This record gives sequence, structure tokens and C-alpha cells, in this order.
Amino acid sequence: MAKFEDLIKQSSMAHWSLTGRSQLVKVVSASGYDYSLAAGAVGGYVTEQRFLWGLTSPEIEAVLGLRQHELSHIAYVFALARLPTADEVDFHLSAALPGGTSAFDGKGGVTPTYAAGKAKAEKAFAAGKGSMDRTYWPVVDFYPIGSNMVPQWRIRDGVRLPIQGLLGIASPHQPFARDNGSTKPYTPHNRGPIRV
Repeated sequence: MAKFEDLIKQSSMAHWSLTGRSQLVKVVSASGYDYSLAAGAVGGYVTEQRFLWGLTSPEIEAVLGLRQHELSHIAYVFALARLPTADEVDFHLSAALPGGTSAFDGKGGVTPTYAAGKAKAEKAFAAGKGSMDRTYWPVVDFYPIGSNMVPQWRIRDGVRLPIQGLLGIASPHQPFARDNGSTKPYTPHNRGPIRV
């Protein structure tokens, strides 16, 4: 008998595509772009392209829960060349769960561990000690809560999925566009635009 978690993951994967709005994509910074092109493959977290439409690079950074300033200059969006198998990914529900774990305390706030980690990283960044790990410019070395509207899947350690090419870019002044050039944000049925 399948476990409940496996059924949820299978359901989340059912509408994936290699084209169109449910196309799986990997968002990377400038350093990630160079690495991804050289490797021809990506790891980490992936999502569906529709959740990025109409968002600038800082907005993509915020909704995906990436380190602050990681996409402050530019965001590259790669398409995957093939869909992952269930054995290659874990469903982490949404970008509101950093590392797949809730940072909420159940009382309308965040856990003390989350709050302390965020404050420490922001203080280090303000003191000129931002992280340069996997980036060409300093970032706040902390993954914040992203959007609960954006699903995310984590490619398992040791697995790299091939990329088929660059779908598009976003900058602080240029939103990520659909294939037809439209930058209208995606709005899920009966909900507002994607937000943090």
C-alpha cells in the first residue's frame, strides 16, 4: 500500500510538462547560469514556469524563498530536458517551507530558531560579511519563507537533471515573460497574483 506522502507527491507530479504553463524550470543566478551551462544539468529546487510569469528577478527571489540579493541583478530560467522520476525528487509542498520544513510557530509567528537565524544572517550582511557561496556578489546567507502559492520539488542529492535550454531571463526592470511575450502575472483560479 502506498504511503500518504507518496500519493501526494504522485498527485503533484501528474500535470508536469516539458512545455507550456506546467513546464518544470530551474531558476538560477548569474553564477548558477555559468555552472548550469558548463554542467548541462541542474540540482536543487524546481517549480513550474507559470508561477514566475510577470515577476521581476527580486520578486522571483522573494516568492521562491531564495537568499536575499541572490537574484537582485538577474534571474535565468532554464527548462528541464526531461521530467524527473518519483525517485529523483521530493515534494516540498510550497516555497513557504524553507528546506521543506515549516518555520511557523502555530501562533501566527515564526519559530525562535528561524527568527534568530534570519537576524544573525542579516546582521552579518549589514556588517559587510555577506556570503559569497555560489554567488558573484554578497548575499544574506539565509533562506527565508517564500510564497505558499508556489509549489516546489527538491531534486535529491546526487541527482542532476539535464537542461534543454534557457527559457528566459528576468531583471529588476524586466519581468519573466510567457512565450508570446506577455508579462501578465499568473493568477491561480479564484486567487490573486502570486505573492509572498
